[in-house]
Amino acid sequence: MEASGLSPGLDSFVIIIHGFLGQNSLIGACKHFREMVGRGLLSTPQYGIMKDLLNSLLRDEKLELAKEVWGLIVSKGGKLNVYAWTIWIHALFAKKHVKEACSYCIEMMEAGIMPQADTFAMLMKGLKKMYNRVIAAEITEKVRVMAEERNVSFKMYKRRGVVDLVEKKKRKKKMERRKGKGSRGRAGGRGHSSRRRENVLSLYNEEDP
Repeated sequence: MEASGLSPGLDSFVIIIHGFLGQNSLIGACKHFREMVGRGLLSTPQYGIMKDLLNSLLRDEKLELAKEVWGLIVSKGGKLNVYAWTIWIHALFAKKHVKEACSYCIEMMEAGIMPQADTFAMLMKGLKKMYNRVIAAEITEKVRVMAEERNVSFKMYKRRGVVDLVEKKKRKKKMERRKGKGSRGRAGGRGHSSRRRENVLSLYNEEDP
């Protein structure tokens, strides 16, 4: 493309990266993502491609490569907002990398960005299971100070985070049930279609009187 004088834009990179992810070619996806970020093409509306890539890397247990990609985003992706940090922290937590998720949450707060209420609740829940009171206390104190600076009630913030986690869990279960019903419905539909075809074929197989 560039040999003919054309330079790939954001949409082209997104299509290419999704293509590599679809083929489970994570190295190829990372290569083009690096190039996209290096050209300054990562923007808030395209955080979806970042989420897809990071989740794919962590699913494939490529934690160090995922960290490398995140480091590139921080160094060349411009000023990141709370949504970008949330994508990364939640992706780490979902794959049981709780300590890493907490570490990046602290880094986010040091950059002056307060975590979303559900992120705080999620990390506290994970740390409680690990009996890690030291990190929990550090994050809690930092969030408490940031809440006070923003005139936000820490008590209400904590409560909202717990409620948001519960609601997210409900939505996830609801979606899974819908998917299950859809699969059974399609299977049932195929069964009915097969029986109809068999009935039609049986008519042709019957001998004329």
